[in-house]
Amino acid sequence: MQSMYYIGLDVHKQKISYCVKEGGGKVFAEGWIPATRFDLDRWMKTLPQPVERGTGRLRCSPAGSTIT
Repeated sequence: MQSMYYIGLDVHKQKISYCVKEGGGKVFAEGWIPATRFDLDRWMKTLPQPVERGTGRLRCSPAGSTIT
């Protein structure tokens, strides 16, 4: 069984702060990235794999990432 991860984002004009927690509450990663599409896409590639795409919460497309 795969672990469930929860991601919190605090989005501002200049930067995006993030925290990634495992299902049990242990912090997996936290920090910030510049608030650009390039940096967000690059950061998403560092997340634990496999990343489920198109599940209705986080949708990834060639044009970028959108939260639905």
